[in-house]
Amino acid sequence: MHTVTPKHIGGTIPAIPAKAHAHRALIAAALATTPSTILLSRTSKDIDATMASLRALGSAITYTDNIIHVHPSSAPSVGGILPHESGTTLRLLLPVSASICNRVEVDAKGRLPDRPLEPLLGEMKSHGVTFSQDKPPFTMSGKLQAGHYKMVGNVSSQFFSGLLLAAPQMGESTIESVGTLQSRDYVTLTITTMQDFGVKVTTTPATDTTNETFTIANDTHFTGRDNYQIEGDWSNAAIWLVAAALTGNSITITGMNKDSVQADRRIMQIVEDAGSTLTWNGMDLTVSGKATKPLNVDLEQMPDLLPVLSALACGIVGESSFTKGARLRLKESDRLAAVAQLVTDLGGSVRMDGDDLYITGTGSLKGGQVDCVNDHRLVMAGALAALISENPVILKDSEAITKSYPDFFDDWNLLGGEAHVI
Repeated sequence: MHTVTPKHIGGTIPAIPAKAHAHRALIAAALATTPSTILLSRTSKDIDATMASLRALGSAITYTDNIIHVHPSSAPSVGGILPHESGTTLRLLLPVSASICNRVEVDAKGRLPDRPLEPLLGEMKSHGVTFSQDKPPFTMSGKLQAGHYKMVGNVSSQFFSGLLLAAPQMGESTIESVGTLQSRDYVTLTITTMQDFGVKVTTTPATDTTNETFTIANDTHFTGRDNYQIEGDWSNAAIWLVAAALTGNSITITGMNKDSVQADRRIMQIVEDAGSTLTWNGMDLTVSGKATKPLNVDLEQMPDLLPVLSALACGIVGESSFTKGARLRLKESDRLAAVAQLVTDLGGSVRMDGDDLYITGTGSLKGGQVDCVNDHRLVMAGALAALISENPVILKDSEAITKSYPDFFDDWNLLGGEAHVI
């Protein structure tokens, strides 16, 4: 549990590595024909879960002095996936592990066993894999076979990314999205990372009569990379953009990629539309000026931004809207309900209408205690809310932040904040 004192923050902070990028690079490196070195300035529980799982699948992985050394998998007949609470680790590695192992033991913690795995499991079953039961813990048996995979696109883009990463081990395969592929940017990140490691994915856009497809040719293989740089994380940089927009104090985030394909890069446009100013100097982004215009955010392609943006909405006078948030109910918590409860507990005004959320901001909150329901994004939202609160904000389950940003409170205090364990 932490308490965060109402105190404005400002200054310069380095970006943490992009978790989504790191997962994909680690998997590609572990499947490559030659070793790799990956530059990663910090790790987290989710990234650690992917490294642990890749070790259980036969790769030799060490992390010293901000460098990950990856010696590719020896393709054991038996392997394991140890995702802890990382949905990305589980969903990417289910098809990947089945493409190299005859049997895989899979476990999971927290809410992860109850998060949806269909239609991925159904497609894997129809391509040679059997499951001892349909949710973790389970045992997968049988090698995943090449062929045509077809799934609806509105459940999880990670199902598509996992099959894409598995395809080079299987042979020529096509993955088809039925309907709009939500969080499409994460699939683009997967494709870009695969290309970085030597595998080309051919994309055929949807038409009026056909669906979007992704094809990986036969006899393609990942190739190791030296000193491969993981880019800065837009999901976590969003914290500092929102902090600057809430108070008007200038914050500079170093090591960011303006042209990133990460979905949460959209935070730039949201903050700018709300009235703040963004200035680039190479790979350093400075945010200044208080946001004053209510937000109107479509969450379909960037659901993870809702918690931090809810704090920003409370700091802007007027009603902000967040629409198409259905998939937020399937995260580490029911994030729609959890965000609404957090705003209410801190004295804000919020209403839910189906999968849409509306927050009427007054520019300030009362503060108080909130339950972060073991969700790292709720910890971030609660800390940001303290910037506009009359009283300290007490964060229950604040240790959940280690899932993605273990040094968050250290960085908060480095920028002049006051967050302490209680």
